[in-house]
Amino acid sequence: MAKFTVQDIIDKFKYELLVGADNLSREIKVYGINRPGLELAGFDPEKDNLNRRVILLSNKEQMYVQTLSEEIRRARYEFILNENIPLVILTEKFTDPLLLEIARTHQCPVARATGITTSRLYQTLLEYFDEYFSPTYEEHGSLINIFGKGVLLIGKSGIGKSEITLELVKKNHLFVGDDRIVIQQRNNKLFGRSHEILKNLIEVRGLGILDLSKIYGLQILLEETTVDLVIELILLDNEEYKTIDRLGAKYNYTTILETKVPIIKIPVTYGRSVSELVETAVSKLKLEEAGFSSLKLLEQQFKKYSEE
Repeated sequence: MAKFTVQDIIDKFKYELLVGADNLSREIKVYGINRPGLELAGFDPEKDNLNRRVILLSNKEQMYVQTLSEEIRRARYEFILNENIPLVILTEKFTDPLLLEIARTHQCPVARATGITTSRLYQTLLEYFDEYFSPTYEEHGSLINIFGKGVLLIGKSGIGKSEITLELVKKNHLFVGDDRIVIQQRNNKLFGRSHEILKNLIEVRGLGILDLSKIYGLQILLEETTVDLVIELILLDNEEYKTIDRLGAKYNYTTILETKVPIIKIPVTYGRSVSELVETAVSKLKLEEAGFSSLKLLEQQFKKYSEE
C-alpha cells in the first residue's frame, strides 16, 4: 500500500489547513491519535521515539492550557511540536493562537475540524487509520456480496470461480473483485476488496478480461464487503468429496488473519447449477444466524413420524 501522509487526511476529511502547507507529504507511520495531556504537563513518555502519532487537541486541552502562563504554554508547545509530529488536529473548542505561532516555527502541519464532536472525530479518524494499519492478506479467489453477505469463492485455478461469479452478477448480486482479493481485519471482522490493479475487472476463459462496470453498470459494483462465508469449489471426483458432511450438521471453519470464518465445500460438475447452490448456502447461513436449524427440523420430523 502507498505511503500514508498528512495530505491523505486533509483530502479525506476536508479539514481546514491552518499551518504547514509545505509539509503535507509527511508520512504517518504510527497508528492512533494522541491526546497530549502528559506532554502539556511537561512529561514526554515518547521522547526517544522518532515515529510519533497524530495529535488531537480539543476542549479539555484548551481548559488546561488556560490555567498556564504564556511562558509555560510557549515552552510546552515547543516541547510538543518537534519535527517528528506529523500533524496536529484542532477542534472548534481549541482556540489558543499561540499554538499556531509555535507550529509555524517548526513547520508542523495544523488543521482544524469543524462541525463534528470530538468523540465522533476520534472514531472516524481511527476507522480511516484502520485502512492503512490493519493486517492484510491476499487471496486468489472471487468476492461477491449475496443477500447482504460477503462470499469468498476459492478453488483450484480453472475450476470456474469467475464464471460462477459472472452468473451471480447476472442475478443482481454485487461484484467486489476477482482473482486478487485483498482481505483486511478490522475490529475483529474481515473486510475484502479488489486489488486496485484489477478493480471492476473479471477474467472469463474464452471471453478474456471484462470490465463489469461497462457491461452491467456501476449499480452491480461494491467497493468493499465483510467476508462472512468462504465457499471452496472442488471437483466431484476429488477425494475431498467423500469427506463432505451430507447433512451439514455444523460448519467447518477456516482461519484468515486469526479470524474464523465458516467454510463450505461445493462439488463442481457438468450440469450442476453451482451459482444456485451458492445462493442457497448463503440463505442457509442467514437462517441459521436467525436461529433456524434444518437439522433440528429433520429431528423433529423423525420424532413426529415415529410417534404416529
